[in-house]
Amino acid sequence: MNVKDMTAPFEILGFKFGEHEYAIEISIVEMIVEENQITPVPNSKSFIKGVMNLRGRIVPVVDLRNILNLEYYEDKKDANVIVTKIDGTEIGFLVDGVTEVMWVNPNEIDSGIKVEESKYFKGVVKKGERLLILIDVSAFINDEVNEI
Repeated sequence: MNVKDMTAPFEILGFKFGEHEYAIEISIVEMIVEENQITPVPNSKSFIKGVMNLRGRIVPVVDLRNILNLEYYEDKKDANVIVTKIDGTEIGFLVDGVTEVMWVNPNEIDSGIKVEESKYFKGVVKKGERLLILIDVSAFINDEVNEI
């Protein structure tokens, strides 16, 4: 879904990195799991945290912080893996914690903000006093996953 094409309300899943909130479209979320044992994969791309066994399926786990060029935050006691499925590709994204699912109206999104090297940003969602950066993980998967 492209922000410019959004004409109807849709749901997003909020999550945190440190004190800042981000979001992805809920339509691609398969499940949320606690960070469990992630096995590192030698010689993998820098954004690959490793793989996890999810009910008998091997799922690659991506360090979303690395993709977004964010600082590392040591306190990860509430870390989660957001497991997504796009065009048959299942991939997990490691985040510091999940906040909530919420409805967004297209008029609550500012897609005019340009951030350097931010091809995975869709815009900023304003919910009351909260600002959430809407991330386009579909674009990331289309750009990078075929090379994993």
